Amino acid sequence: MATTTSGAFASATVNGYTVRTTPTTSTLSGATDETVSYNISTNADTIENKKIVAGIDVKVAYSDVAAFLIFEVSHNGTDWATAVDMSTDLTPNVTGVKTFLLDLTDIYAPYMRFHVNGGTTTAKAAISATSMGTSGTMQFFFAYK
Repeated sequence: MATTTSGAFASATVNGYTVRTTPTTSTLSGATDETVSYNISTNADTIENKKIVAGIDVKVAYSDVAAFLIFEVSHNGTDWATAVDMSTDLTPNVTGVKTFLLDLTDIYAPYMRFHVNGGTTTAKAAISATSMGTSGTMQFFFAYK
């Protein structure tokens, strides 16, 4: 199983909010691969201890499976732990925006990222092998003040 990482987040200001969006990801090379966002440095993006708007935009549909979206934290940008289980079924076979309220209250770390199809803290082994197919693409996004 391989991990596909999105490109770096672009930034825009909309109605006083910082809105960060990745470029569209490439297709997966293997059906059981996972997709993660580019690392979010909390030194640049002050999202610790906040509630933010976040999610994905499925540009090209994946297979009809119960794909997970989790939010992870890291002390070094390499080793990751699940901080928030955002969704247990993203409906990746349906294109369009999937928006969530991401509660990062009392969550602090130098690096953060989104992880699709990584499972949850209790079901990672079972979920990480779920096939999403190889044809889909997506963008990650988040917004905060």
